[in-house]
Amino acid sequence: MNYKILLTSLLILGINPLSANAYCPQGNPRSTDYIRRKTPDRCEGIKVQPISGNSLSLISIATRNINDYGNRISLQVPRIKKGNNPEVLVTSRDDKHNKYNYILDDLLLSNNGENFGFSWDTYVLKKANIPANKLRALASYSLGSQKVYVPVTLAKSSGKYEFVFYSQDRVRFTSLKIFPLEKKKEDNPIYSTSRKTANSGEISFIWDGSKAPGGRYKLHYIAFIDRINEPSDRIENVIVFEHHPNWLK
Repeated sequence: MNYKILLTSLLILGINPLSANAYCPQGNPRSTDYIRRKTPDRCEGIKVQPISGNSLSLISIATRNINDYGNRISLQVPRIKKGNNPEVLVTSRDDKHNKYNYILDDLLLSNNGENFGFSWDTYVLKKANIPANKLRALASYSLGSQKVYVPVTLAKSSGKYEFVFYSQDRVRFTSLKIFPLEKKKEDNPIYSTSRKTANSGEISFIWDGSKAPGGRYKLHYIAFIDRINEPSDRIENVIVFEHHPNWLK
């Protein structure tokens, strides 16, 4: 079979069209619009943001246990060595109608020693009817030329990590494996799976890393974007992330 090859960087940087713009305007805080909000300071709201085709985005590395919304919800981002000012993005997408994103970004994080934290009211989430089980979160540190992801804890840990990708096209993963970063030869992965049936929307992978030693890991995947009567686009990528068993407790 001949494939049209889609060249990508070894890092996910540059293929995430779900990221919000750096600027959000002032507005009515009782609306659900994506605006600058206070106490605490952040950009939050619903934003019409169509996604172009020919894309596969990482939208979440998180551990979460949220059944419903109270008055407030919190997140925690682990601190790593030499890591400062993590970039954090919380999203929820309307898969059914593909019309909007819930976006929370540009957060004023608190420094809690081993973690950065953030707590915000759930007014927008409730008014916009965002399902609690549809919140996604992504956090990363820029360490020189390398982007290192860390899992976000939303509310409470589930004891497992959830890696979530998104594409409006039909995607199949022929290989998805996790290795320690220092491992040069990619044999004997600590996690290996695939999704041979093509699906659009969110595609989730669950990894129980509670018994894996703390350190830096790489998630190596090969995926194909399938279209009718067209060659498939091949995407091969490596995502670097950090893990510690305590983050799952």
